[in-house]
Amino acid sequence: MKKLFLGAALAILASAGVSSHALAAGWHYYDPDCPIAIGPKSMKFVAMQPKKNIDRECDALPDTGASVIVLDASDNELRDMNWDVRVLRAKAPDSQPDPEADVVSRQPIQKFRNGMMNFDQNFKQAGNYELYVKLTSDDGAKSYEGRHPFSVGLVTDEEFYLYIGFGIFILLAGGVAFTMWRQGKLFFKIPNFAKPS
Repeated sequence: MKKLFLGAALAILASAGVSSHALAAGWHYYDPDCPIAIGPKSMKFVAMQPKKNIDRECDALPDTGASVIVLDASDNELRDMNWDVRVLRAKAPDSQPDPEADVVSRQPIQKFRNGMMNFDQNFKQAGNYELYVKLTSDDGAKSYEGRHPFSVGLVTDEEFYLYIGFGIFILLAGGVAFTMWRQGKLFFKIPNFAKPS
């Protein structure tokens, strides 16, 4: 329902002279380059819901349900380390969940020599989440940590402002149409059902 409403809003705004491509450029719905800082290094994060759409998300998965999370590290040192990857539940968008107490899921600790890891995650509840990554060398002498917050099934700020804009557009268009109807300037007449024929 939310996607249908967004589609209708974009279509109406596009017909009013607003380019949906220009709007989408400011959104974070499709961004294949989502870096996570891992100490002084970084890796890329992307989340998808392939059973629902082909979009790759950085910050906001539109719905709950079956999802896939992908991590990509090009740095050779990170590829030689042991990866501890967890999905955490956050209490608020800016809160920092506890990697021990707020665990939703945890992947087996292992190395990924090709630098890529993907796993399935079924989000049962809408809310704020965080991907927590800890990479450790075999001897334990070196360790890097990284976090990437994201939301699942929530209305994002961009969607909220789009809904507001869509509502204002409908109110303005309705007001103009009503005024033109009252002045008799519409290209069609609305029949007056109150008068007997």
